[in-house]
Amino acid sequence: MLTTKQTLARLVLALSDFLLLNVCLYASYHFATKYGFNFTSHSIYQAILFTWSSWLLSTYIFRLYSGYTIYKVKDIYRATWRAITFHLLAVYFLIGANHAFPANFALTYGVVTGLGFVLSRIMCIAIMPLVKFNFEKREANIMAIASVGGHWIELLRIMPLFKGKNVTFVSNKASLANTVSDYKFHTVPDASRSSVYKLVKCIVSVLGLILFLRPQVIITTGAAPGLLGIFIGKILGIKTIWIDSIANVDKLSLSGLIALWTADKVYTQWEHLASPKVTYSGNIL
Repeated sequence: MLTTKQTLARLVLALSDFLLLNVCLYASYHFATKYGFNFTSHSIYQAILFTWSSWLLSTYIFRLYSGYTIYKVKDIYRATWRAITFHLLAVYFLIGANHAFPANFALTYGVVTGLGFVLSRIMCIAIMPLVKFNFEKREANIMAIASVGGHWIELLRIMPLFKGKNVTFVSNKASLANTVSDYKFHTVPDASRSSVYKLVKCIVSVLGLILFLRPQVIITTGAAPGLLGIFIGKILGIKTIWIDSIANVDKLSLSGLIALWTADKVYTQWEHLASPKVTYSGNIL
C-alpha cells in the first residue's frame, strides 16, 4: 500500500511531466507554424489530449510513477527513457500519419520532447546532491511543539515520557532552548490570525522543519504553531497527538476543537470533557 509521501511524490512527478509535455508541445507548435505548417486550434487540443494519453499509457506500462521507482532515482531514469521511446514512436506514427499534423511536426515534437526530458533529468541529477533527501533517514522520532507560556510549561511536564527517545523540541522563543538543554531545539515564528504574513511565515517554517526532521510522531500542547504542526503532520501521514491545556475547564479550546478533525489522538485534562473522541488520562499540572 502506498504511503502518503509516495502518493504525493508520484503526483508531483506526474504533474511536472504533464507540464513539461505541454511546454514541449507548444514549443513544437510554435516552430511548426513559423515554418509554414498550418494547424487549427481544434487540432492542437487534440494533440494535447493524445500526447497526455499516450504518455500515461507508456508510463503505466513502464511504471514510471510506481512505488517501486519513486524513491530510486536510477530506476526513474530507466523508466523515463523507455517511456519516452514508446511515447515518441506513438506520436510519430499516429500524429505524423494525421493530415492535420505532418510528419515534420511529429519529428519536431520528438526532438523538443527528448531534449526537454534530458535537460530536466540532468537538472535532477545536479540538484539531488544538494538536497540529500533520504526517505529512510529521520532526524527525530518525536517532534514536541508548543508556544511560549503555559503551553510550553505543560509540554515540559511530560518530559519524563521522552527519556531515552530521539526528541526534538520546537517553540517560538529561542531562549526556551535552555529549558531542554539535553535535547535538540528549533524555533519557528509565531502565528497570528490578525496577520496573514505571520501566519504564512509560521506555516512555511513548520512545514520545512517537519520535512527536515521527518518525525514519526508530533505531539503538542498548543497553540497555533502546534496546531499547524499536527495539521501538516496529518497530511504527511505522521502520527499526531494534541493535549488540550488545563486552562480549558468548561470546554475544549478552539484549537482543540479543530484538532479533533486532524489529530490522531486528542487528550483533555478534565474528566468531564472526555468523550468518544477525547481521552482523559489525568492531568499534567
